[in-house]
Amino acid sequence: MDINEFILSVQQMAPQMITSCCIVNRTVMNLQEIENMGYNKFSYSSKINMPLKLYKYFPNKEGITDDSKVNYSIQALKNNTVFMQSPSNFDDVYDSEIDIDFSEYHKLRLLEYCKRCGIEINDQKSIEEVGNVFTNFILDSINKYKDYEHIFIKKPVSHIEELANTLFKNNLIIGLNHNNDLSQVVFEIICKEYEKYIKELKNTFRVSCFATTPFSQLMWSGYADYHRGFCLEYTVLPDDERYKDIYYNLFPMVYCKTRPDITERIVRAKDKDLTEEDLWDIYFHGALRKSVDWAFQDEWRLLLPMRKEKSEDYNIKFFPITKVFLGNRMLTEKRKEIIDFCNSRNIPYIGVKRNANMFEMEECSIKCEDCPNYFDNIK
Repeated sequence: MDINEFILSVQQMAPQMITSCCIVNRTVMNLQEIENMGYNKFSYSSKINMPLKLYKYFPNKEGITDDSKVNYSIQALKNNTVFMQSPSNFDDVYDSEIDIDFSEYHKLRLLEYCKRCGIEINDQKSIEEVGNVFTNFILDSINKYKDYEHIFIKKPVSHIEELANTLFKNNLIIGLNHNNDLSQVVFEIICKEYEKYIKELKNTFRVSCFATTPFSQLMWSGYADYHRGFCLEYTVLPDDERYKDIYYNLFPMVYCKTRPDITERIVRAKDKDLTEEDLWDIYFHGALRKSVDWAFQDEWRLLLPMRKEKSEDYNIKFFPITKVFLGNRMLTEKRKEIIDFCNSRNIPYIGVKRNANMFEMEECSIKCEDCPNYFDNIK
């Protein structure tokens, strides 16, 4: 059974089954068991079944940046590097999104601010009730001390929290200069906090994506310029110290039907130093979760926490390139450029062609330069 038939069979499961199952590395697994694994167990389980070859598709065409044209695909081939992307540029609107309900976020933040003010309050109260208690405390503090410095009376548990408190007070001063409605100002501060936090979470890590086959028609069409690009094969080297960080930060995608609610865990981590558990929540429930509709990609992802000033600094060395697959529709002059480079570096290469009897791609049986069509086109 190929991957597409496999996905179809999963999608036809009874509703209660499909919501409780997921696909990981082409295997149907219990979703709750996967969610309960945690970083160490999931990572260990992944590495046991990790493929020894990974593949990446490239369009092999120029992109425009800083008023210049650059073929980043050729750069990746010649430098043996991969680019760590921001998830916000991906084609799936759900990709790497941390689903935080705003109403729940709003209430949790109000409760957190009440805590910093030394206010003991029942968390079962409504948002309106908690908000009223908080704003009344602010008013009383300002009237009593004639400043904003005494709002948060609890000692911050971290430098980040201290900075967050200062930011809140500064935004409060600015907001009240334009609007006398304290409740509305507090609401707007939390709205802006929410938007910024969502963006920060998505930019906590950078991603590079890999396939497990060089013969996916959908991947050739979607990521290799409709078969005009190429696909690189990388050989995974688990025991090579040079690639240790890469190896231990590669994970298979979890394809499922449902999305978890991790709002409370993620919001409680705000204004604190991220722990390994917090980071894993962001990785696992964001970057490693996709709809079962995408399971045909059988994707593995390299995830790294990175913040660089220059975009070129997101290019990193990857496992060695051990083969190059040339797209079925690749132009002759571009094919020759890659063949010449491969020959200069002793990298094996082969063309990809259509199977004559099935709707599948496969390796060509002869090298491109031994093909009469190729020879005629470069005369």
